[in-house]
Amino acid sequence: MLILDTPAQERWVRTGAQERTQAQRQSALEHEIFSNTISVCDDAGYDTSELLAQTGKPLSPMEVRRRLHLCNPKLIFETAIRHPQQTGIYFEKDERTPAGGWMKRKIFICGMPTTDIMPEFSVLHQTMKRVPNPDVVAASGKAIPRDAVKWIEVPTFYAETRGWRTVLIRLLHSELITRFNVEQHFTWNPTRVSAKWAAETK
Repeated sequence: MLILDTPAQERWVRTGAQERTQAQRQSALEHEIFSNTISVCDDAGYDTSELLAQTGKPLSPMEVRRRLHLCNPKLIFETAIRHPQQTGIYFEKDERTPAGGWMKRKIFICGMPTTDIMPEFSVLHQTMKRVPNPDVVAASGKAIPRDAVKWIEVPTFYAETRGWRTVLIRLLHSELITRFNVEQHFTWNPTRVSAKWAAETK
């Protein structure tokens, strides 16, 4: 049976903790780069940051609300107090109180513009983000001073112009509307090929 003396055991514990921390940092960095890149990738060859590519069949927010109300009259639309240019979509859920009674609780689903025009597909406004090069971080095996880190830029997005099909996806996932509702009041098939719509609604 191998027995470590106290100094050796402490070094072994410190080394193991450092390796785990380094692995976690590397994994988090790779995930960040991957998620940022995925968020701005194209949709069936269409640039998701280009308004013309994402416009499709534009609708006014008022028209979108009218059609959504036809899909589900129980949907609640409220203009944000601090951001009046945004409207929240909610529904009410019955919940038991500690006293054994029932109360209504308002559940937030997603947001949409209050004014202007909604494109059919969401427009992701891109920017570049500087992150440490994951290959350099992985190869070093130890902490690197900030001024010695090799940085790279990855694409990400800083804002979104919400498209009405994104709203439909959120409501479909929440089971507050159905495919039949969408077919009846919006049309199911997009005006152009959309891998995202197909993947999110299959």
